[in-house]
Amino acid sequence: MLALALFVCGFSVNAQKNANHNVMTSVKNDVKKETRAPEVRVKDVKGAAITIIDSQYHFPYDISDNKQHLAIQAFGESESYYWSEATGMIYIEGVVFAVSDDGVVAGYYTNDEGASVAGLWHSDVKEWQFLGMNPDYPNFFFDMDNPDYNGAWAMSNDGLHVGVMQFTAEWETSTYLWSPNDGYTQLPNGTSTQTRPNGISGDGSVVVGHGTDDIGYWTACYWKDGEIHIIGDIYGEAMNASPSGRYVCGYIDGIDGNAFVYDIQNEELTSIPNTLEVGTALSATCVTDNGDAFGYMAGGFPPMPDMRRAFAYVGGEVMYFTDYLLANGVGEAESWIIYSINNVTADGRTFIGAANIDGQDCTFIITLEESLCDRPTNLAFSIPENDYDNVVLTWDAPADPVDVTYEIYTSFSATEPIYAGITETTFEIEDLEPGKYTFLVRANWGGECLSSGSNTVKPTIYPCAAQNMCELTFTMIDEYGDGWNNGYIEIVGTLSDMVYKAELKQGGSVEEPAVLVLPLCQDTYTFTWVKGEWDSEIGFTITLEGEVIYSIEMAGITDTFEPNFLNYEVDCAAIVNEIAAENNISIMPNPANNYFNIEGENIVNVEIYNAVGQTIDVINVNSDNVQISTAKYNNGIYFVRVLTADAKTTVKKVVVSK
Repeated sequence: MLALALFVCGFSVNAQKNANHNVMTSVKNDVKKETRAPEVRVKDVKGAAITIIDSQYHFPYDISDNKQHLAIQAFGESESYYWSEATGMIYIEGVVFAVSDDGVVAGYYTNDEGASVAGLWHSDVKEWQFLGMNPDYPNFFFDMDNPDYNGAWAMSNDGLHVGVMQFTAEWETSTYLWSPNDGYTQLPNGTSTQTRPNGISGDGSVVVGHGTDDIGYWTACYWKDGEIHIIGDIYGEAMNASPSGRYVCGYIDGIDGNAFVYDIQNEELTSIPNTLEVGTALSATCVTDNGDAFGYMAGGFPPMPDMRRAFAYVGGEVMYFTDYLLANGVGEAESWIIYSINNVTADGRTFIGAANIDGQDCTFIITLEESLCDRPTNLAFSIPENDYDNVVLTWDAPADPVDVTYEIYTSFSATEPIYAGITETTFEIEDLEPGKYTFLVRANWGGECLSSGSNTVKPTIYPCAAQNMCELTFTMIDEYGDGWNNGYIEIVGTLSDMVYKAELKQGGSVEEPAVLVLPLCQDTYTFTWVKGEWDSEIGFTITLEGEVIYSIEMAGITDTFEPNFLNYEVDCAAIVNEIAAENNISIMPNPANNYFNIEGENIVNVEIYNAVGQTIDVINVNSDNVQISTAKYNNGIYFVRVLTADAKTTVKKVVVSK
C-alpha cells in the first residue's frame, strides 16, 4: 500500500491545541452549493412550537441539547447541511452525524489526498478539522475504489468524545474513542471482525453500535468502562444511547424487524413489536433517560416519505408519534403525517424529523410545552399474597400538592381514567381477571390542570397465588442457531383466557440451547405449535420440575405434525407440597421490598430467575442464611432455586414490590 503524505493547513481550534496532537489539521471546505438564507417558519400551536427548517425532506441526524444547532444529511452523495436559526442551511461537502452545543459537527469528508477521513466541521469558520492520523494506522490504506481511512460516527454533546470507525488495511473496522486531550483510544472488538459506533451517551461513558458474529451478521453492542458487551441473542444494530447512558435503543433484524430498548443497569432487553402495522419493521433512533424510545417504521435507511410513519414507545406502549403529540395536547397534530423522528434532546421535549405539515413535506423541530403542573412519580405495584387478583399501587406525590386528587389510566394515550378522585398516594384495584395490565397515574390539580402521566407499571394477574405456582422449562434449539423464524408454542389453560408463549427469537444452537422458564398455575393446558418459516430446523423439550413431559428432536416438525401436539395437566399442588416436605427452605419477607432472606440448612448455591427464565443472580455460598438485595430488580415475580449440600434443590417464588 502506498503511504500518502499528510496535508497540513494552518487552521487550529483553541480547545484542541495540545503539544501531543500537533498533527491535527483542517481542510477548508470547498463549498459547491450556495448557503441558503434563513427561511425559518415558526408555527405556534396549542401544546407545542414547531420550526420548519426547510420546505423539503432531509434526514436531520442530530440536534444539540441547547436546541441551537442541527446536523443534517441530505440525500445526495456526501452532501450534508448545518443549520441554526441565525445562519439557515449551510451546505457541507461530507457526511455528518452529530453536533455539539458549540456548533461543532462530527462526520467524515474527502481530504486533498482523496482519502475519506474523520473530522470536525466548525460552523464559525465553515471548515473541516482533520482529527489526525490514528497512531495505530499511521498511513492511508485505500485504493480509488475504496478510499476510506476512518470516519466520525458519533459525538457527545459537549464535543469532547468522538466515536470513530477505523478501517484496516484488510478492510475490517474497529471502533475508537477520540478526545482532544487523549487522541485515539481503541475500544475492544471482542470476537467481532467489524465494529462501528453509532451513538454515545452525554458524558461519553457509553458508546453504542454494532459488532459481528462468526459468520459476519451484525450484532447490537455497546462499550462501557473499556469493555464491549453484546446485547442479547439478537441480530441488528444499536443506534443510540440515552443521555445518562442507562438505555440503548436500536433495531432487530428479522421477519418482524422489531425495535428494542436495552436497560444496561438491569441487563434487560425489551423487544418492541409493531402492533400498529403488524409485519412492518420498526427502527428506534433515540431513547430518553426514562427508557422511552422514538423512531420510524418500515425499516431501511433513510425513512423516505412513502408508507413510513414515526412511532413513540412510551411507558411500554407503542403508538404513532402523532398520537403521542395528541396525548401531549398538540391538537393540530391530527392532520399531520410524521414520517420519522430522528433524535430528541436530553430533556425529552424537543424532537427533530421529517413530516408533511399543512400539506407540505418539510424538515422540522418540534418542542413540546412544559406541563403546567407537576406529576406523580415512582409508581410501583405489589400483589398481596392471599388476594392474588388484587393490585396495590403506590406512588410519590408531586411537590407541594394543593387540592390534588389522582386519576388512574390504563395507557399513556387513554383519555378517560378508570378511577378518579383518589386522595391518597396508594390505591388497591380489586378482583382483576387473569391477564396483563398497564397502569399509570396523573395528578388533577383542583380541576385546573391535569398533569402528565407517571411512569407505567405492568403487573400480571395469574389464576393463582405466586406461592402456588410451579415452573415449566422449555429447552429450545435451532439447527442454524438463528431462532425459530416466527414459529412458537402457544400454551392455553382452562382457568382463564391468558395465552402464554414459548418462542425463540434468536440463538438456540445445538451446542448452546436456549432455556425459557414459564411460571404456571395448576391447570390443564393445551400446547399448540404455531407455524413459522423454517419449522424443519427446530426442536424442543418441555420439562416440569425436572420431569420430561414432551420432547421432539430437531427436524421433527414436518407437514404431518399435529399442531395441537399436547394436552397436559400441570399438578402444581402436588409439586409444591412435595418440595415443602423435602426441603426446609424459607424466604422472608415475601413480598420483598429492599431485600429478602433465604433460610435453610447448608445452602451452597442460589440462582434467581425472572418470570421469563433469564438469570438475574447466581450466588455461591456455604451458609444457612443468605440475604439478597433487590436494588437491581424490577417489581414482579422471581424464582429462587436453592441447592443444599445434600444435593437437594428447592424452587421458591418471591414477589418483589418496591
